[in-house]
Amino acid sequence: MAEVFNQIAGKDDHLAGVTLTTGSAGTLASGDYLKKLFPMMKIVASEALHCPTLLNNGFGEHRIEGIGDKHIPWIHNVKNTDVVVAVDDDIPMNLIRLFNEPAGLDFLREQGVTEEFLDKLPLMGISGIANIVTAIKFAKYFELTKQDVIMTICTDSMEMYRSRLSELTRELGEYSRETAIKDYHRYLMALTIDHLSELTYYQKKRIHNLKYYTWVEQQHMDPRELDAQWYDAEYWSSIENQVGEIDKLIEQFNQQTGLLKKM
Repeated sequence: MAEVFNQIAGKDDHLAGVTLTTGSAGTLASGDYLKKLFPMMKIVASEALHCPTLLNNGFGEHRIEGIGDKHIPWIHNVKNTDVVVAVDDDIPMNLIRLFNEPAGLDFLREQGVTEEFLDKLPLMGISGIANIVTAIKFAKYFELTKQDVIMTICTDSMEMYRSRLSELTRELGEYSRETAIKDYHRYLMALTIDHLSELTYYQKKRIHNLKYYTWVEQQHMDPRELDAQWYDAEYWSSIENQVGEIDKLIEQFNQQTGLLKKM
């Protein structure tokens, strides 16, 4: 992402933030790296509104496949997270239809969307669309301009979710032009800044403390390490310094499994 930004940024552009749904927090950790390069940027973590763990301590079920719920990953540096956003299930579940059903694509063509862009829409799966929705809400909340660049990742593609389109057709009926108009205006053009929280120090600490039940009580992690994650300024940088060693262990594991030989 840093390389892409440096390639596309104009002289007056700056990186406003990175928006990512949280699962294992591995991708979200990229924000820690980016913030070292661009200290003024914000790290935005998003989740499913139907299971609002970050916003409201976690309960319920959701349909945004590929993201986590009901726990805070051990490797999530919560103290470095600036904003939390919750995305309603209905938004990505309806947008995958708008972006992939023939009637939806026809309507988008009428709105002036180019064929080149339409061809790329299947690159966004359910959680990828949630990332894009988070970016839009983030941009609206902070009243960003064309000089403000937001980075995100399409973490999945529709290749994984074609069966979901069939399920939605059975559940809701064939996708029509009228449905496309509704979805375009309701779930894309009318996105608001609801279910968004700009985190204070103690709001971050509340989220961090949610790790205790999952990791200390259930997984028997050392509570002193949990405290170190919050209070020790060197904790996270010390983990980053182990990258070389961790990469070697990954290579050894791949060799033992024979995975690389098969590839």
